[in-house]
Amino acid sequence: MDTVRKLLAANIKAKRSELGLTQEKLAELVDVSYQMIHDIEGCRTWVSDKTLQRLSEALEVDIYELLCPPAAKPANIQKGEFSRRLIERLHKTIKSDIDRRLDEFFGKLIQIKN
Repeated sequence: MDTVRKLLAANIKAKRSELGLTQEKLAELVDVSYQMIHDIEGCRTWVSDKTLQRLSEALEVDIYELLCPPAAKPANIQKGEFSRRLIERLHKTIKSDIDRRLDEFFGKLIQIKN
């Protein structure tokens, strides 16, 4: 998960800089707070699917371009298919992370009660 978060942060920052946007301006375009953009680029928070979509629109790129390394952006794969596969992998990763965190939380809760 950290790798995807770092890729997202780096890609957003690079594209934002390429377009000459400040974090404040990007936040305005995406309709989130400046702090949210700051935290995303600093790898301190994750984004919802809606925010990811708005980021891709504001930065004028497809979602998959925000989630993969620059060298991994294949020109010969249909963008929709590549995006679908990438989002499926991302969904599995996020679900696995959430499940792990819930297991840890409930494990600690049970220990506290005992």
